[in-house]
Amino acid sequence: MIRTYLTQKNNDIVVGNETQIDEWRSTPDSKIWVDIHHDGDNLSDIEEILTELNCHPLTIQDTFRKRHPPKIEFFDDHIFILYRGISEVVDDLVFDHQTMGFFISERCLITVHPQQAMGINKVVKNNDVRFLETSPMALAMKILHTSAGIYLEHVLEFENDISNKEDQIQEGFGENALTELALYKSRLIKVKRVFNYHLSISQQLKDYQNSPAPFPMEESEHLINDVDDRFERLHSLTQMHYDICSDLIDSYISITSHQLNNTMRVLTVITAVFVPLSFLAGIYGMNFEYIPELQYKYAYFVLITAMLIISTGLITFFKRKQWF
Repeated sequence: MIRTYLTQKNNDIVVGNETQIDEWRSTPDSKIWVDIHHDGDNLSDIEEILTELNCHPLTIQDTFRKRHPPKIEFFDDHIFILYRGISEVVDDLVFDHQTMGFFISERCLITVHPQQAMGINKVVKNNDVRFLETSPMALAMKILHTSAGIYLEHVLEFENDISNKEDQIQEGFGENALTELALYKSRLIKVKRVFNYHLSISQQLKDYQNSPAPFPMEESEHLINDVDDRFERLHSLTQMHYDICSDLIDSYISITSHQLNNTMRVLTVITAVFVPLSFLAGIYGMNFEYIPELQYKYAYFVLITAMLIISTGLITFFKRKQWF
């Protein structure tokens, strides 16, 4: 499906289809946004359209690749951005990603994506298509900014999940929390990798403003800075959440290790107390015919007294050492 948005002289924006491309070519002052949702079908027809719009052949190939990492490339007449967009939010920090291609020139913005794009849908719903009147670059930055806002919304909500896991650890339900924290770390690593790519894109684009560009970018400077700030915040937040999860896991392991050490210390004290008692009981439990002290009238009481003195002395010693 191809949907187009064409600016008019009266500053209105008309929604249409690929037939508006010829009208755009015949009107030098107009700007157009060509949004292509291909669903993996008719790729040859879409490739033909992109080629007619002067898109580089290699960038077209990169756009159709499912697992290509995000990047940015600069050409003589346009800028190409490969972005990791969101088609659906599945769960906490679990996003159904898709590869989105942005072809940005002075009068034209082309977006190509295989699934519904939440960022684009939100821009259309909020009537932010009006940024096309400023420039195609401004509209592209608004789409990226809106998409990053969806990421940011869920990353900020994730703070509540981390707080709940911290409470569970303090309340003694650490084992369940530990499993979920390990899962969170895995998810954070994946989204942090995406945000790292996106941050690199925005920083390159920000630096590129100071270089000779294929078209004027002054009107979009503020939006570019906003996108860079949002990507920077996403990257720093995911890194912070990852560190917090790691700290909570380490804290739980330290607490359980300390509790285990205390338990082992008590068991060691008990063992140390009973070892000499068991030794004495073992000696006088031997089946020798002649053990002289057994003939002594008070031998039993002497042995019991000796055992009490030994056990009491060891317990007193361990208490003074604060071993239990």
